Amino acid sequence: MRLVVLTRCSPVPGTLRRLLLLVLLAAAMGACTRTEPQPVAQPAVRSTAPESRVTNARVAIFPFTPGEEVAVYRADGIARHLAAALSRPPALTAIAPDSSFRLRRSEDLDSVIGRRLGASHLVRGRLVERDDRVILELDLLRASDGSPLWHGQVERPATELAGLAGTAAEAIEKVLGVAVSPVRETRDLPTGGSAIAFDALLQGEMAFERGDVASTQAAIDAFTRANALDPQWARPRALLALAKLRLAAWSSPASSSQGDALREQARVDADAALRLDPRDPVAHRALATWLGEVALDAVSAEDEIRRGLALSPGDPDLLGMLAVRQTGFAKLDEAAATLRQALELDPLSAPMLYQLGYVNLGLADYPQAEDALRRARDLEPNMPLVHAFLAVALFQQNRTQEAIDAARREPAPLWRTYALAMAYWANGERERSETELQALIREHAADAPTQIAGVYAQRDDRDALFHWLGVAQRTGDPGIVEIRYMPFVARYADDPRFKAILTDLDIAGSGNVAGDRR
Repeated sequence: MRLVVLTRCSPVPGTLRRLLLLVLLAAAMGACTRTEPQPVAQPAVRSTAPESRVTNARVAIFPFTPGEEVAVYRADGIARHLAAALSRPPALTAIAPDSSFRLRRSEDLDSVIGRRLGASHLVRGRLVERDDRVILELDLLRASDGSPLWHGQVERPATELAGLAGTAAEAIEKVLGVAVSPVRETRDLPTGGSAIAFDALLQGEMAFERGDVASTQAAIDAFTRANALDPQWARPRALLALAKLRLAAWSSPASSSQGDALREQARVDADAALRLDPRDPVAHRALATWLGEVALDAVSAEDEIRRGLALSPGDPDLLGMLAVRQTGFAKLDEAAATLRQALELDPLSAPMLYQLGYVNLGLADYPQAEDALRRARDLEPNMPLVHAFLAVALFQQNRTQEAIDAARREPAPLWRTYALAMAYWANGERERSETELQALIREHAADAPTQIAGVYAQRDDRDALFHWLGVAQRTGDPGIVEIRYMPFVARYADDPRFKAILTDLDIAGSGNVAGDRR
């Protein structure tokens, strides 16, 4: 079984395909746009403050309060699209909504929130509908002390809802005195300007964010409506591919034909999205996901990710995907650097913090691994794998009782057993460790032979280690590709049998090998 970063809504891990697919589907609603000007009338903009001039602004947009007639998905969606419209480096950076939305109900002072997000400015607002117009009332605050910098509103006819976020972005940029290109990219807007198609996209985005099976099906339905209303719009077609891949990942073995059909539909949708708009990074993300998790073509998947990043260098979701690929190729130093870059943009991403912790374990930097894993745990206490690998980071620092306590809190049974077997061994409790190991073998010999090998590696039982690596190799366990940086296993890199496995997998000599690290 392969160890990878998890999304906020991932199930308990199963196979590599299911785990890594869910990783690469995370937060598919990134900040990506088209280069044509908006085909809409000039809006009304009212302000109560003069312009100020700011450099290197980092803006966090919070969910907008919906008025009486406004659906929550619409208010949230406009806030997300405002973040996309403001993501225009180097003049201005928008914190990823996945992070700022976590603080939707925070009662902390604005200065505390600003520090958590690394933001210089905060944007709050209220979305109302009145007399066939949509009105966005905005407050721009200094994050350092919460003091108001600007209060104003922008509005458009209801039929031009799709352009409201761009109008708000222009108003904020004017207040901040940010010099930006006069041509705003608008890839997240319908080609024909249809407010109905855009509203369907907003519904689909919110459903996709919820991430469960029913919500994913609702997202598919909404993106399908948006595509039918505007067949030339690439964005809903790309998101449709991502949603179908997520649903396929949830498919049970009994419904494998349904999963296969969804994966093939996703390929068609991703290809169509790229034909419609080869400059949409979300379309590249969709194809990269299919290449990596259906075609199992890791090299082409990384190439596609990099094409998306060339179009949107500050997209934290694409950066997270790149880090997963770098980890898979055992380029751990590069993966850590990529994850740190992504966390600058999405600082409260529990999945990326988990992945950073896991990478630091491979690099034998246990204090940094502990820090990242604790931060991930504090954000999402029930995320699978976090407690298990926090336990590893702790007992590698000789804090064995803390490690046992952390392992016991792991919600995923397989990983709880794995972590306890290792934590008990580190604490000198041999019988308890053996009990957990035998349970792991009894219940997961078929789907986790690499993890069983890892437990034996900790015990310096070389013969048992290579027996189980042989099982993993014969059964095609995807986790075997991680032996170059797995805790304890990697220290056997000089063994001829280890080298033979790498050669057989065609990955010998690539990436960082932990060597004699503990």
